[in-house]
Amino acid sequence: MSMSNIVITLIFSSIIHINLINCDGLFYLQRIPSSCMETTITITMDNTTIENCFIYSWQQIVELTTNYTTYRKPNTNDTFYAQIGALTVLGTIDNYDLDYHCPPTGYNGIGPGCSTQPHTHLVVLHINTFDNKLYSIDVILSGTPFPSPDTLVDNQPPFGTARHIFNSAIPIQSTGYLKVCKSNTSDRCPNADISTQKLPNPLPSNTGYGIFGYQVANFVTNSVWIMDDIHQLLIITAGTNYYYFNASGFYLYDYGSNACMWISACNYQCEVYNYNSRFLDYAGEWIITKKWGIESMKSVTVQAWIGNAIDAAGIFPIIMYIDNATGHYIGLDKLDANPAPKMGASYWYIAHDNTTIGESIVNFHPNVVDVGCVNQVSDWTGTINNCEIIMTANTIQRMIALLFVTYLLLI
Repeated sequence: MSMSNIVITLIFSSIIHINLINCDGLFYLQRIPSSCMETTITITMDNTTIENCFIYSWQQIVELTTNYTTYRKPNTNDTFYAQIGALTVLGTIDNYDLDYHCPPTGYNGIGPGCSTQPHTHLVVLHINTFDNKLYSIDVILSGTPFPSPDTLVDNQPPFGTARHIFNSAIPIQSTGYLKVCKSNTSDRCPNADISTQKLPNPLPSNTGYGIFGYQVANFVTNSVWIMDDIHQLLIITAGTNYYYFNASGFYLYDYGSNACMWISACNYQCEVYNYNSRFLDYAGEWIITKKWGIESMKSVTVQAWIGNAIDAAGIFPIIMYIDNATGHYIGLDKLDANPAPKMGASYWYIAHDNTTIGESIVNFHPNVVDVGCVNQVSDWTGTINNCEIIMTANTIQRMIALLFVTYLLLI
């Protein structure tokens, strides 16, 4: 090979492996204050793994993340897409295992069906809507090695999240790799006091009317959530599927097949009480400005919680939203554990209010008798007093909101 060819080869080799952008950041596990470290962030065309580095593919970030929620930070007024996704991420930092692992069948009542792929991180990317730059990444931890649920403590490992914060926002790229590498230990991470935020357990009983949808099929339908903690009763609907929980288990009714099935593997407490700080980390106060599937909406201030819920649907990696004014659960964005475009699903309750104990549950239709699951409502509810029908102003408002959602789905 001539000298000129060698020089040309070296030049092109250098171009291929050149680092395009460098900046600094922080990385930490929310529940482990000692995990705080400074990082160096590089955009590069080289995906060679080295010690104490995570490597993200820009192509996967562009193609395999999905936006269900747009929010504004109240302290800066910057607006962000909360992009969720399952991404293949190579490498480790300080032997922290951020790969998502499915819990064993039977863990906290989980049935079979969870699957994932090697080196998969379940992430929430915070991308500015104005400059299309990446500001931070939350990584949902799977909870491995899955200690007994009886031993789990609020805001303590192994569940929760890990977080990348970038000192300088990173422009989204179409190709190449995002490399995050440890540089030094640090005490600057905002996780020094891990007990400052904790979800109430149980959540306040509330009733919500809104939507359920998923982008892969461009599908949106009505959803209802009615929770009565005093009587350990919960109704959830998602289109033609109806879930009726009590203290012993739940009925699943499918309108399409006109079939009702009793399932004892998960009861009211399994479904509701696992939305708590054993599994979910506080992600901040967000002002939700847009939800996928909603034509138009008023902004609402929420507490955002990121992590896992474990319920009748199995392991449920989510962003959960709690209304800041009332404490009501008003929706979630669900992540899938396998990399795929337009992944996930979303629940969002446009109208919500306190559940009227002894009224909201028994007045909902179709009830367990309407769909043929039982002969009498009391066969499911047990004894509930004061079940007379009362049409309040709040009930009328909720019905109007639900009719409006239905109208939007039809136009």
